[in-house]
This record gives sequence, structure tokens and C-alpha cells, in this order.
Amino acid sequence: MPYPWNPPQAFSSVKEYLDYYRSIFLDFCGEEYVNELFSCFPMDTKVYLTHGDLLPQNIMVEGSTITGIIDWETAGYYPEFWEYSRMHDAGLMTPGWARVLTRVSPGPRQEKEIRAVYRILRLLRNNDACFI
Repeated sequence: MPYPWNPPQAFSSVKEYLDYYRSIFLDFCGEEYVNELFSCFPMDTKVYLTHGDLLPQNIMVEGSTITGIIDWETAGYYPEFWEYSRMHDAGLMTPGWARVLTRVSPGPRQEKEIRAVYRILRLLRNNDACFI
């Protein structure tokens, strides 16, 4: 997460993770907005060490072989829905990347989670006010 919203310690659960960021948003957004924003995230998921920004521009490929993954500045322990949502960045979606994602994550897209993650990131990065 962008400074100054990076947590002081690792979280022991997804609930703790979401509660931390929810409390930040409650400082500058209305409770109804925050409840709606965070309500789509599952609490019973696992936390993993992930890249945090695994998108085509960060995957080095030679032919059809992945030769490296770069840009680890956002790596950390995130709920499993976080990397999934970051990988679905609409601004970086290409037909090829969409095919990769379909193979990696079969099943219906988690649109609510994807949209909520991007709303959170936009608000934190731009320090936007919440409009209710």
C-alpha cells in the first residue's frame, strides 16, 4: 500500500487486514460508503505472499517461456482476492492476457471484488475524498 497507509505489522487474518483498512477509510469516508466498499470481500480466505502487481508489463517472456518477474515493490502478504483483482486491471487487459487469466482463474470473474480493490487503490493513491 502507498505511504502512509502501509501497516505497522503483518496481519494474522483477512479480517484483521480488512479491519485495518476499513478503519482508515472511516476516518475520511462515510460509514455507509465504507461498509458497501468492504462488504464484497470474503473473510474466510487465506493470506499469501504475493507480487501485488502481477501484470503483463512485470512478466518477462522469451518465446513462450516466462524468464522472470520484475517490479516487486508492492509484494507483501495479501488476501488471495487481492492479487486476483490486481491481475484484472481493465487498463492493461489485452486479448492474450484475458486468455491467460481464464486459464489461471477459471470460473466467473469476481467483478465486485475487482471494482472494490481498484476503488480502494484509487482513493489511497489520489487521497480522494469520498463522495456519498
